[in-house]
Amino acid sequence: MSDTKFRFTELSLEKIESNGKRTRFFDSFLPGLILDITKAGRKSFRVYKKIPGRANPVSVTLGYFPSLSLEAARRMARKVMADIADGINPNDTKRQFRAASVTLIEAFNAFLEARSLKPITVRGYEQTMNCYLTDWHSKRLADINQSMILKRHRKITEQSRAQADLTMRVMRALYNFAKAEYKSSEGRSLFPDNPVDVLSEKRVWNKVKRKTTRLRRSQLKPFLEALNKIRDEAIMYRQNDRVAFCDYIEFVTFTGLRKMELLQLPWSQVFMEDKLYFLKDTKNSEDVEFPMTTKLVEIFERRKEYKVSPYVFGKATGKGWLTEPKKTLAKICELADVQITLHDLRRTFTSIAESNSVSGYRLKRLLNHLTDQSDVTAGYTILTAEELREPAQHVVDKMEEYAGFLDDDDQLQSIKLLLTTFSKEQKLELLSSLMN
Repeated sequence: MSDTKFRFTELSLEKIESNGKRTRFFDSFLPGLILDITKAGRKSFRVYKKIPGRANPVSVTLGYFPSLSLEAARRMARKVMADIADGINPNDTKRQFRAASVTLIEAFNAFLEARSLKPITVRGYEQTMNCYLTDWHSKRLADINQSMILKRHRKITEQSRAQADLTMRVMRALYNFAKAEYKSSEGRSLFPDNPVDVLSEKRVWNKVKRKTTRLRRSQLKPFLEALNKIRDEAIMYRQNDRVAFCDYIEFVTFTGLRKMELLQLPWSQVFMEDKLYFLKDTKNSEDVEFPMTTKLVEIFERRKEYKVSPYVFGKATGKGWLTEPKKTLAKICELADVQITLHDLRRTFTSIAESNSVSGYRLKRLLNHLTDQSDVTAGYTILTAEELREPAQHVVDKMEEYAGFLDDDDQLQSIKLLLTTFSKEQKLELLSSLMN
């Protein structure tokens, strides 16, 4: 008889020691029952048998020896073998049991662990879970049905149509994650149905329209005048944080960039001599280079005078950068008699750029938008910061022109800044065209 195949007894199993590699022993008394020993010497009972009609045997773990006695292991093995003989994979039964017991909060935590999400995205998900789904945290994912989804969506809609849809999009993402995460041995999902689909079937998504608010041309002057006045007062009274907030809001106004991508901009990514700055790890996970316009050079120079941390929009306390500028923006809006948000400033920049013939590819790059992968042309359109300098300056000039701030000297300064980016050949070509 083979050294690895013999009639198991408690004594013989206790005497077996690890040989430094994984070893498998077979019980001659009950074929299909095996004892696995790891390199470290851990012993586990398993059933190793073929399911009728399938090519490969299945391995079902019963428990660890000596915690699980030989007698108990044989008793469990017979039940498992009976299931296998009936064509049932016991591992699938275990998986189904585990999947059926997974709660919403457990699935949510597993989802966060499996995804590489930015902190701001995680905070948004957690806020949704804690504001609108707290009483569902301990509910089993398998117990949340379409009727419950409909009722919860309807209830949240009474408070906020947008939050109702957002909450259900989070739920839909969790079920899609569970569908891919929890599968049988044959690869079939243990969560094949997504109960959130009922919102589409019954056409009850709120479909909140995108906001269209922005600063109108007539509002640019009072807004920028109010911003300058509040900043001048803050400088006078040495309210350095408010000065930084005003600079930050002005920066967003003249670039249209996302607020969180700017708040944590470090000085190490600013190159004054080259009139360039970098944004790293942006929303679309790319590192992007941007040109400085005349307005940005002015802001960066002022920020250097107020430098209190490694960040451009720095703060002497906390993490070293500013947080939410809502109070300062509200004060500016009150003085200017307008109602806008930071994202409205992004729409303002975009609208002015579009109405002044900035091409679609350049505008997407200035806003740091991802280009659709199906757009083959965009894949070949590589725009550097230098190639974006002219359209960026053009938009800034137009905004200042609409606000009545751009005089002849300012226009001359913009032209001078643009000429610094030209090569010798480009300058000669420009001079030649002007002379003709």
